[in-house]
Amino acid sequence: MEQQPKYPLMDPKIDFAFKQLFAGKGKESKILLIDLLNSIFNDKNDKIMDIIYLDPYTDKEYDDTKQSIMDIKVETQKGEIIDIEMQIQNVDNYRKRSLFYWANMYIDQIHQGESYHELKKCVVINITNFNLITETEKYHSIFHIKEKAEDILLLEDLEIHYLELSKLPDKQNAGDLTPLEQWLYFLRDAADEQKQKFIKEIRKKKGEINMAGDVLERISQDRKAREAYYQRRKWYLDKVSSEKYLLSKGREAGIKEGREAGIKEGKEAGIKEGREAGIREGKEAGIAETVLRLLSKKLGEVPSEYISKLMAQDKQTLDRIADSIFDIESIEDLNKFLR
Repeated sequence: MEQQPKYPLMDPKIDFAFKQLFAGKGKESKILLIDLLNSIFNDKNDKIMDIIYLDPYTDKEYDDTKQSIMDIKVETQKGEIIDIEMQIQNVDNYRKRSLFYWANMYIDQIHQGESYHELKKCVVINITNFNLITETEKYHSIFHIKEKAEDILLLEDLEIHYLELSKLPDKQNAGDLTPLEQWLYFLRDAADEQKQKFIKEIRKKKGEINMAGDVLERISQDRKAREAYYQRRKWYLDKVSSEKYLLSKGREAGIKEGREAGIKEGKEAGIKEGREAGIREGKEAGIAETVLRLLSKKLGEVPSEYISKLMAQDKQTLDRIADSIFDIESIEDLNKFLR
C-alpha cells in the first residue's frame, strides 16, 4: 500500500490553525482551551472548570478564509466572557482595537429594560508575535481600570491581556518553564523544524500540550483544513508583499521630492549644490518617513527618541533598516542599525 505523504505542521501562530486547535470540532479543543486559559489567569483558587463556545465551530469557516475573523469567544461557568485572539501582524492602533473588542463584548450583554447589574466581567486576551507594549520587557501585561493616585480598582469588569511571543526569555530547559511559558513556547515554535527537540521536551512535561501536538499533527494532514490554512497564510504573505511595494513607492516619492527641492534651492543658492543637497535630504526624509510608518504598523507607537534618531540617519542606514523591516521584532532591534 502506497504511504501517504506527511505534510509540514501548520503554524499555530496563523490564526486559522490557532482556532482549529482551541475551537475545532474535536472534543480535545475544550480541554486545551481551558488549560491555556487557566495558565494565563494563574489563579489556583478560581480555576475555569467549564466553558461554552459563543462562536462554535462550523465548516463554513473553511470558505473564504481570508475574510474570516478568527478570534475565539467563550463564556465561563461564572458567566464571564473571554475573547482570545492570535495576531502575527500589528494592525492600525492595536491597543484601541483591543479596547473596542472589550467594549463590544460588554455592551452586547445587556438589552433594553435590563439592569446594569446583569453585566459580567469581560476579558480580552491578545497573543501577538510582535512587540506591542514597548514600555515594558515583560511578555505578559495585564490592564484594568484603576484610580490613578491610590491604585483603587474601579471594577473587575475590564481586563485586557497582552502576551507577546517575541519577548519570551531565552530558556533552554523545558523543566524551567512555567505552565504559561510551556504554552507560549509551543505556540511560537511548534512549526519550527529547528526547535523540535525543545518542543518534544515540553510535550513530555505537559499532557495537554502533548494533546495539542497530536491535534496539530492531525489537522495538518487534513486536506480541506490544509487548503484553508494555506489560503489564510497566503493572505498574510500578500499583505507583507503589499507593504514592501508601498515601501518601494515611498522611496521613489522621496527621490522625486528631493529632486524638486534640490532644483528649487539650486536656483536660489547655486543650482549644483542645491540640487545635490535637496536630492540627498529629500531621499532621506522620504525614506525615513516611510520606514517610520512601517515600524509603527509592525511594532506600535515608536518612542520619540527613536523618531529623532531615524530622521537623522543617512540614506545607506535607512535602506538597511528598510530591507530588514520584516526581521525587526522590537524597537530595540533598531539599535544595531542606528549610528
